Amino acid sequence: MPFRHTIFLIVCIAASCTVYAQPSGDPYGYHAIAGFANQLVEQREYYRAYYEYHRLHNYYPAMYPYDAFYIASLYCHYQGRQYQWVLQHVSNNSISKPQIWIFMFDSAFNSSLISPRIMDVELPQGANEEYEAMILKRKLAYSLLTMDNYNELSPYTPLAKDFDLQRIYEYSRFTRDKLKNPHAALAWGIVPGAGYIYSDNTENGIIAAIVIGVCAAVTYFAVDTGNSGIAFVTGAAGTFFYGGSIIGGYLAAKRTNNQIMKEWKSYLEEELKFAQDREIIFNKYGKPKAQ
Repeated sequence: MPFRHTIFLIVCIAASCTVYAQPSGDPYGYHAIAGFANQLVEQREYYRAYYEYHRLHNYYPAMYPYDAFYIASLYCHYQGRQYQWVLQHVSNNSISKPQIWIFMFDSAFNSSLISPRIMDVELPQGANEEYEAMILKRKLAYSLLTMDNYNELSPYTPLAKDFDLQRIYEYSRFTRDKLKNPHAALAWGIVPGAGYIYSDNTENGIIAAIVIGVCAAVTYFAVDTGNSGIAFVTGAAGTFFYGGSIIGGYLAAKRTNNQIMKEWKSYLEEELKFAQDREIIFNKYGKPKAQ
């Protein structure tokens, strides 16, 4: 083969490689934006993913309609722990849709804003069993958190085929028994440090008891020896710490309860597989096809 033919062949091969190396398709095309948005979700960059889904809907409303974008927006904000945003953007007209209600309930569940009104939900006619189970699980979680008598939970027995309800009931009973009564903590606070100890804050209770005891002892001996100045200072300090101990025990009980409720909710969400439900809804109704 003549040398010039060889050179020509090499140039053609290089040119073809260059052509194939170039990215194909429009970077602002539907599949490009959808793929990038889905990739951001996989990387847990939910804030950026939300805006990419928003852009996808604006550019291609026929291919990615508002209903799909709405599900994706709820999913991204929920995953980003923007529970208030979800609650504010779920309209009353959407509550009848089970897939929307799921995000509304889960947001209220995690932000401690569940109300009886939220629980007033009915399945639309023709809804499948999958959504029925999703709603039933959340009604069970709500009942466990708000009811003392678990013998009244018989409506949730259909879930027994997929979940160990007895174990969930026992854990909930055990956890409920650990909750503290803030008013009882106030009463225990009459004894220095006892309010803290009742609220499972033993370390602060012991410190409070020691400080108050020392102030009381010093005040007693100061009065007994005629040192009125020292008696006034230590007496005022002891009174301050004593009052603080009573109020502190009350607040400690509330903090203990908040932590217990947080752990209880996390347990229920994990055991009843709430996250799996949200993934199913997002993948089915909100996630665009990238190719």
